[in-house]
Amino acid sequence: MELTNNNNYAWAGKTVLIVEDNETSNIYFEAALRKTQASLIWAKDGLEAVDIVKSNNHKIDLILMDINMPKMDGIEATRIIKSSYPEIIIIVQTAFLLSGEERLCQEAGCDEFITKPIRLKYLLDTINQYLAVPKEA
Repeated sequence: MELTNNNNYAWAGKTVLIVEDNETSNIYFEAALRKTQASLIWAKDGLEAVDIVKSNNHKIDLILMDINMPKMDGIEATRIIKSSYPEIIIIVQTAFLLSGEERLCQEAGCDEFITKPIRLKYLLDTINQYLAVPKEA
C-alpha cells in the first residue's frame, strides 16, 4: 500500500474524521492516509461522530462514514451532521450494497458513495476531489 512520491495527495492542514466500527477497515484507512499529511480523527459509531463534529474545536473537512454501525448508523449520522454543517464533505463507504441504500445516503446528504473493498487509488482520488488545494497558474 505504498504511495509513490506523488504530491497529488498532500492535505496538510485538512482534518479527516473516519467513522468505522471495523478494526481492519481502520487499519486500512490509517495506512492509506498516513502520507497525505491530513490530521485523522476516529469514531467507532455514528453517535460518536456526531458528538465529535459538534464539539470539535477545529474544523472537520471530510468524513469517511461507514453505514452499518452500532448505536447510530451512518445514514442517520450523515443526516444530523449535514443539517448543521452542510459544508462538511461526507463520503459514505459500505461493504453491503443493499437495494436503495445509495439513494438513502444521497437523501441524507452524502457527497459521495463508495463500496468496499475500496481500491487505494480510487479512495485517494475521491478524497482528493474535495481536499486538493488548487495549484496556482
